[in-house]
Amino acid sequence: MALQRSAGNAAVSRMIAQSRGAEPKVPFAAPSTRSKRTQQESGIERGESPPQQQQRVEKDQQATRATRSGKAGTSVKGKEKAEEPEEIGNPTLRFTSRYDGPTEQSLGGSQAIGFEQVATLRRADGMTTRAEDAYDFWQEVTDENRQITPEAVNYRPKKSKRPWVVDGPFRPPYNADDGTVVNAADHISFNDSPGFSGGMRMTNGYWLSSYEIRFRWKVRRKLGGRFTKNEPFWTSGEMVHRVESVFDPDNPEASAPITATAAGTRTWNVELSN
Repeated sequence: MALQRSAGNAAVSRMIAQSRGAEPKVPFAAPSTRSKRTQQESGIERGESPPQQQQRVEKDQQATRATRSGKAGTSVKGKEKAEEPEEIGNPTLRFTSRYDGPTEQSLGGSQAIGFEQVATLRRADGMTTRAEDAYDFWQEVTDENRQITPEAVNYRPKKSKRPWVVDGPFRPPYNADDGTVVNAADHISFNDSPGFSGGMRMTNGYWLSSYEIRFRWKVRRKLGGRFTKNEPFWTSGEMVHRVESVFDPDNPEASAPITATAAGTRTWNVELSN
């Protein structure tokens, strides 16, 4: 069973699988790296406190002062009234995908069997608020596979499956350092490569009999504070990639065709809850 990205115990599972050699391979990607925000400090020159021009404040001026939270008003004498926040409209979500792998596999070969996909959330028309400041957008994934391993008895495949999880770096805060996430003013794109590729290819002694991976996306108006999976949110339909390749145990050295079906292309008009 294979997920493109996961965290914590998934990384440990990969190292164990690689060290044993005979365990089914599962696809992983390099974990996301988060850059720390540097806090800029500036010195404050101490002088007369308070300055003479601020020592006397008329009582009527004090009465018009207000907090910026809106609880006590929004105006300060001599300043313009703060603008109302922009209404956050319904975005659109577009998904595209394709198969990116060989047409055949062999038990003694090295095949990168996987897909390429992009999920793009575009803010509502006419908005000026940045997409990341308007929406929480995240990707979820589940998958299962059947593999023949080097120590399989009579070339009997082993099946594995994983439940739905939030998929690696494809969630707030958006790490755009490695190109997997594009965080632009008017849209957020998730560039993903699910499957068996890179360092997790189907290498010598392994055979991928079947592979199915499902994706869905969730969107809501942005919640303050740390990202959570709390409701309310809108959920897309599921998009499914599939791979099949029939192994001939009577002729194990022979290659066999790979039948791959990408999830395709789809666009959703997201309907957000109030």
